[in-house]
Amino acid sequence: MASLDLEKLLTEPEAKPPWLVEGLLCEGTVVIMAGEPGVGKSVLAYTLSLCIASGLGSFLGKHANTGPVLYFDEENSLPDTRQYLRWAWRGLGKPSLPKLTANLHIEHFSLAAQGISRYDYMVSIAAQVKPKMIVLDTTTPACHIQDENDNGEASLALRNLRRVRTVAGPECTMLLLKHSKILHE
Repeated sequence: MASLDLEKLLTEPEAKPPWLVEGLLCEGTVVIMAGEPGVGKSVLAYTLSLCIASGLGSFLGKHANTGPVLYFDEENSLPDTRQYLRWAWRGLGKPSLPKLTANLHIEHFSLAAQGISRYDYMVSIAAQVKPKMIVLDTTTPACHIQDENDNGEASLALRNLRRVRTVAGPECTMLLLKHSKILHE
């Protein structure tokens, strides 16, 4: 069995992380954003998506890379989605619509219709779009998770989501939105 060289691991110079959004989101990772329903996860995710897709170059004052974004929205009604997009677009100074149209691909309630083939569908769309970022809003309905406390079910979903991210490319960041109950004691 080969053992790790701890001295080398702990003392070698650190490489600068490949940031999608400097100091916030690293390229090629899977990130979970969790919070209670209605706190603004979707508005924040749509704003981030518009920022990256439009090439504005910064998000919340931090440098942001540019590229295609694939957004699977299995949570929000069409009127809510429309409002979130309008708020984000206006809040970002109304970035170029042709650039957004080219770089922002929104799948709205398309996964439920795919049934057990939802991951194959995600893989197919990710292969076409080759996004810099994929957003799943919200993970439980998008992945058809029945019991969030079932480790086997969660493990299967994560394995399939990694397959989707791999097809998109090694620099693709996946942002998973999740409802989470915060206990106030």
